[in-house]
Amino acid sequence: MNDTTGADREDIAIVGMSCRFPGAGDLNRYWELLTAPSTQFDTVPDTRWRRDGFFSTDLRDSHSVYTDTMALLPDVDQFDAAHYRIPPRRARAMDPQHRLLVDLAREAVQDAGWEADGFDSEHTSVMMALTDSGYREISTLHLRMRQLAGGEFGAAADELPPLAGAVDALQGSSVAGLLMNMGPSTVSSVLGLHGESYALDAACSGGLLAVANAVHALRTGRCRIALAGGAQLMLTPDLLVGLCRIGAVSPSGTCRPFGAGADGFVLGEGAGVLVLRPLADALAAGDRVYAVVRGVGTGNDGKVSGGMYPRPDGQLRVLRRAYRDAGLAPDAADFLESHGTGTHVGDQSEIGVLGELRGERAAPAYLGAVKAVLGHSLGAAGIAGLIKTVLAVQKGRIPPQPEYEPAEHLGLDAARLTVPTAVGDWPERGPVRRAAVSAFGFGGTGVHLVLEESPQERAPQAADDAQLLVLSARDRAGLARYARDVARALTAEEAPLPAVTSTLAHRGQFEHGLAVVADSTAHAATRLTTAAASLEAGRSGELGPGQTAGTVRPGTATPKAALPAPGSLPPRERTAALERLAREAVSGAGLKLSVDRTPPH
Repeated sequence: MNDTTGADREDIAIVGMSCRFPGAGDLNRYWELLTAPSTQFDTVPDTRWRRDGFFSTDLRDSHSVYTDTMALLPDVDQFDAAHYRIPPRRARAMDPQHRLLVDLAREAVQDAGWEADGFDSEHTSVMMALTDSGYREISTLHLRMRQLAGGEFGAAADELPPLAGAVDALQGSSVAGLLMNMGPSTVSSVLGLHGESYALDAACSGGLLAVANAVHALRTGRCRIALAGGAQLMLTPDLLVGLCRIGAVSPSGTCRPFGAGADGFVLGEGAGVLVLRPLADALAAGDRVYAVVRGVGTGNDGKVSGGMYPRPDGQLRVLRRAYRDAGLAPDAADFLESHGTGTHVGDQSEIGVLGELRGERAAPAYLGAVKAVLGHSLGAAGIAGLIKTVLAVQKGRIPPQPEYEPAEHLGLDAARLTVPTAVGDWPERGPVRRAAVSAFGFGGTGVHLVLEESPQERAPQAADDAQLLVLSARDRAGLARYARDVARALTAEEAPLPAVTSTLAHRGQFEHGLAVVADSTAHAATRLTTAAASLEAGRSGELGPGQTAGTVRPGTATPKAALPAPGSLPPRERTAALERLAREAVSGAGLKLSVDRTPPH
């Protein structure tokens, strides 16, 4: 619980993010999905479990499900253990959720621009939400069979079932892979982090609670940097069966939060990691700040019957704490990302609470629910909503809800709330963009975060000079894909080119490199796309104007070079100087480019 007030508060910056959601393998694709939303619901494939063994229209069958629709991640068995120097046997024993968190933690640090320069690992903590482990159930199935055969669950058998041999026996490295805390602990081990490192479980609010805990730890000085997030995979049908038993899952295979015909949620998967640090530190270090956590509210419903249904008074308590912590009025947010499950009780409770909190004369606000696109990823659901909201605040755009028709009985108009049906600009209500995110978990734990835009977004932006973008990868094919990905992101986001240059300059260097000189985001996207085609055709060296590809010698000490300061050279001379640096950056020992930025130490 938090009892701080606005006067005591220290604002916390979000400086790095990464994610995996159905239909969105990274941040750029996630934003594309959010702004042109299409539902990611599909039939459960046989690679997870066989539909025929569980699907039934007989609602009295307590071991069955009445839907075969979910939103699942692909390729959850893929993991480059060698990249992290994790032995193959240890990697095989790791819960796939842990593997996912390791990948995303690295990507989030990379997104923060810290991969090349390093950061304060001595005082970096890791907090991750992990709710369930189907992998543990599969890995210990041999033990359950032994217990079954021994009569511990009823009549004994003379021998183990013949299928017992199909399950691998536990090895010496297995235990570490079965403990939930080993997810964040492995992140700390791989990245060499020495702050606290732990897993938490608050069910559907777990991911957002991990971020709330990170904010509290940063404010109290328990760490200087925090990696927070969560992961949810469903490798067995257990949760689907259980949630079908209580009728929370949509029989129609859709999720329509606050919409007409809403009949529950679709179960989903996902994961995300955020990098946080005090705003003052981030600004002093020159970090790119996505958004600022202004206020945090947490709490539990207390005495409840069963703990599976929302308590409006508990939700209201959490929201009021968040706005008191932020030092803001309860209607300060222009956009509210709800818990929004699409259940009758849940949606009614949440709209009622928002109406009571904000009051009859509240400023109008938009209301969103990403579960309409991704389904309900339980422990990772709050992270899905948070990353969506952070991107919306940063970009000043309101993502729409797909295929939405309002449920008139909910009283959205009376609560001064509108569910957007088309992407739109942020409302011009004040000088600062503000938003908020909610998550409420089974068991009654709720979290509400109040966000606002980075002060960097409010600062005047300098005009772009020519910039040097250097990309690298382990092989030529990967470099071509990377170039197309960056070009795609530039086209979609129209990011300031100096910021892109800085981010790329602070990433690790691999053997195959591509250097591009451009004077605008559109120019850079065009040249990167052209260079990618040349790489795919097997070309190297000078690929075209301002495009150079080559290889650097691995293991060689990399010399440093400073990019010309903006405005220090006439445009033509600056371009010529950058083209010389481009050739050096992708040949011989390569170059470690330095930009005007203070490393985060």
